[in-house]
Amino acid sequence: MDTIDPVLLRIEQLIRLSRFKEIQFILNTNTEERMRDIAAAIRRLQSGGYLIGTGPSTVGIIPLHTDEIVLGRPPTILEPPAERTADYCAVDTLYFVPREISRTHAKVIQRIDGRETRHVLIDMNSTCGTFVNAMAVHPGGAGITLRHGDVISLGPSQTSTYVYYKAGRIGCRDSHDAVKMAADLMDKR
Repeated sequence: MDTIDPVLLRIEQLIRLSRFKEIQFILNTNTEERMRDIAAAIRRLQSGGYLIGTGPSTVGIIPLHTDEIVLGRPPTILEPPAERTADYCAVDTLYFVPREISRTHAKVIQRIDGRETRHVLIDMNSTCGTFVNAMAVHPGGAGITLRHGDVISLGPSQTSTYVYYKAGRIGCRDSHDAVKMAADLMDKR
């Protein structure tokens, strides 16, 4: 039997430990405090559409202010360079191999109809699929028009997720209400 390099064992241990510490941090912080922080960030957004990253590899805020945004991941060391690269990369390569996210997984296209701006999510023939509110987006199809609060998952596990957020949206009293709406949707998964 081959001897395993102790550094590789240490890498694997540190990967597991970092995930546990992340969960521990979330569980040990006050929910209301976290919601205040989220609401404060959301209030600073200019009007328009955004993807709010909610998974361990998708954290961040992606503005949807251009014609097209491609979501994916960088190539691993085991893969050849990609022909096309994603505009925003999630790194779901926990153990240096991809789990569910394709290099060019999905794209969000901005459509302007008169004074209204819509955002359409299209699966780019990803390996594991793209989902909106747990419903599959047809690969290579016309896509799904996103609505405020929709939960997008790159892959079926609901690990690499975003919430579509429309800042400046009429009918929402304030950003706290919208963040609560998104949290409620996530709880229903």
